[in-house]
Amino acid sequence: MDSKIISKIYLASKSPRRRELLAMMGVDFELLEIDIPEEVFPGESFRDYSTRICNEKAEAAWTHVLANNLAMMPVLTADTEVVFDNVVFGKPIDYQDAFRMWRTLAGNHHLVITTVTLKYGEFHKTVSSESRVYFDQMTDEDIHAYLATGDYQDKSGAYGIHTFAGQFIQKIDGCFYSIMGLPLNTVKHLLAELARYAT
Repeated sequence: MDSKIISKIYLASKSPRRRELLAMMGVDFELLEIDIPEEVFPGESFRDYSTRICNEKAEAAWTHVLANNLAMMPVLTADTEVVFDNVVFGKPIDYQDAFRMWRTLAGNHHLVITTVTLKYGEFHKTVSSESRVYFDQMTDEDIHAYLATGDYQDKSGAYGIHTFAGQFIQKIDGCFYSIMGLPLNTVKHLLAELARYAT
């Protein structure tokens, strides 16, 4: 493999936050939109689920690159899950679902796991980053005020830490960028590992 190819990668994600974060790192990338089923298997742990989804995204993206004769560049995928009491809080179905999530998270702490996979040919590495988020107690009015912004839509756990929701977060233990959806330090080390592998 030619190490120079690592100067640009594919980001297989629809998340605007991941695009912003990768651009902030100065990484040159092209977008790939890959759709795969995202359902938790019976008895599957949230860690196994996040790892499986991320790997399946990477395999699907790499297959897409090969099938469509696209430029051969590394593929980066990510999956973020909000977990409370070992239950995965996915993206809310609607306003009521988002309210239910917020009512549960209020006054409690929960886990956010972001898994990242980098794939390029035979190179395939997956790493997870876990952080804990502590929410304030909130009134129903507080929750409705946040949900009225619409910011909860298409976000795991129905919130974004970097937006209006941030004012309800007491503290975090872990990586802020991982909670946003892309642990920058993890990505940096994965790219460095691939560069060593490719030389």
